[in-house]
Amino acid sequence: MNDQFETLARRPDIDVATERYQKMQEDVRGRISAELGPVEWKVRRPLSRSGCAEFPDVSEAESRTLGLWYFTSNIPDDKWERAVKIISEINAAYGFGPPRHMENSPGRHEVISVDSLGASYTLGTSVHTTLMLHTGCHLEAKAHPANAGKKTP
Repeated sequence: MNDQFETLARRPDIDVATERYQKMQEDVRGRISAELGPVEWKVRRPLSRSGCAEFPDVSEAESRTLGLWYFTSNIPDDKWERAVKIISEINAAYGFGPPRHMENSPGRHEVISVDSLGASYTLGTSVHTTLMLHTGCHLEAKAHPANAGKKTP
């Protein structure tokens, strides 16, 4: 095995990682709606897949962009820090670092955070509010050593 494959083999496969990140997004949407809403989240752009430039020697590596979740209003300035606190609490439980403000001006806010596996999430608000998550690179389920001998999709 090469070093790149071994690195990816220590991570969950892409299907397991995707399921976990989707649960995290669900938790974020639920808390924001319950504590700052109610809001009606919608999804645009279903999940998309791409290769992994960081692991060029592993053809079975994949990263994903999960669906873009949004609602058609903004989070008011006076509630923004509460939204950041909510997302910080949830995402810390999933191994993400503290969010960094990419934009923080009246009526426009955006934070981003990453985890140790290269995933990143963005929560932003202006006219609309969006939540997006990109996974890091993971092995396809069929290539992951943990699934050896198992039937995978």
